[in-house]
Amino acid sequence: MILGAVEISTRSTRLSVVDVSPGGSTRITERSHGITAITGNSERLTALVMAEVEAARELGAESVEVVADPALRGSRLIRLIERVSRAIGAGDVRIPAERERVSAAFLGATRPRQSLLGDPVAVALMGDEAIGIGVGTPGLEPAWVGSRPVGTVAISRKARFSDPPRPNQIEAAISGAIRKIESLAMPASERLLVTTDFSAVVERLCGSRITHDDARRGLEAVYGQTSDDLAAWFGIEPGRSRFLPGTMVGIAALAEVLELPVEPLGHASVAGRRWSDEYGRLVSTGGEPTS
Repeated sequence: MILGAVEISTRSTRLSVVDVSPGGSTRITERSHGITAITGNSERLTALVMAEVEAARELGAESVEVVADPALRGSRLIRLIERVSRAIGAGDVRIPAERERVSAAFLGATRPRQSLLGDPVAVALMGDEAIGIGVGTPGLEPAWVGSRPVGTVAISRKARFSDPPRPNQIEAAISGAIRKIESLAMPASERLLVTTDFSAVVERLCGSRITHDDARRGLEAVYGQTSDDLAAWFGIEPGRSRFLPGTMVGIAALAEVLELPVEPLGHASVAGRRWSDEYGRLVSTGGEPTS
């Protein structure tokens, strides 16, 4: 089944169209637009939502959902977008709770790779406002879920990063993120997968298995680089590139606290939500979930 999603975060909007099967998914297209989710951008955002829903349908999507970050819950902007979403047949805007977001990320990251992963495995979802972590058996809903308010945007905002960030700002941000993640007291796991909007960039900077030292070297590589420099270097929009240092801070903190190499990867969130919904329906009807 081909599924589409238009995902609205506080700083960007992403279109994903994915061919989803019971055991895996194949990406058909994915693209992002750097746009701040504020009422002043409502006309631009509603026009973008309409265009992206239509694009998903042209690519064969049988169902297209509009999904918003929990930080936008109850906002006037989302009420405006929801009217448009209903009018074009995409239904209500879906705003998953943090546990739902983490569960979808866990399934999206582990189900296609479950035969290659150990048990238990941890998956960290680095969102705008929070890092959510799920731990459990690959391919099933996570047995343990926790989160802390140290997302990419939250880190950058709290640290008041200049452009480019100064080394002392980076160090203070890492220390703060470490303290918050340490308070989770999460269960042990064999591997740590991390999914973020910058997964491909992080892997280019630091490799596919990132220790705390690797993350530090990646941060040193971007010292002195403005958001425009990073945008040109990695081919990402300046409105998004300014949050790359915050992502690297989160990666460094996770590697330090959990004492595991961080493995960055992309995941099909639309597929993860589909599998999570199916899991929930199965459990509610008394079925026996399997991997």
